[in-house]
Amino acid sequence: MLIGYSLLLAAVSLILALRNRAAGRVTLVGTAVLLVLLLVQMVVSIVVWGQSPDTDGILFFGYLLTALLVVPLTGAWAYAELTRWGPAVLAAGAATVAVMIVRMDQIWL
Repeated sequence: MLIGYSLLLAAVSLILALRNRAAGRVTLVGTAVLLVLLLVQMVVSIVVWGQSPDTDGILFFGYLLTALLVVPLTGAWAYAELTRWGPAVLAAGAATVAVMIVRMDQIWL
């Protein structure tokens, strides 16, 4: 679910960038929803981490914390930048988060 939502946000942001539009309320809300979903992922991961002894916690939570930092930073940058490069930065950040989530899934399993 997180991967699909991240890729959807990246696609919407990329379309805005290609259409030479600044980020607006839609991208701001989309970024906030992605951040909330990542926070839920963090809580669930902390709760069930003890049930998976083979998981490298430092690596997994390092990816998760980095994703939690990337989302608000790229979201703020996208909203502050009034040119098409704002949504382009958000698209890159959302795509990066999708890749990080895939990597977290690989680490967990």
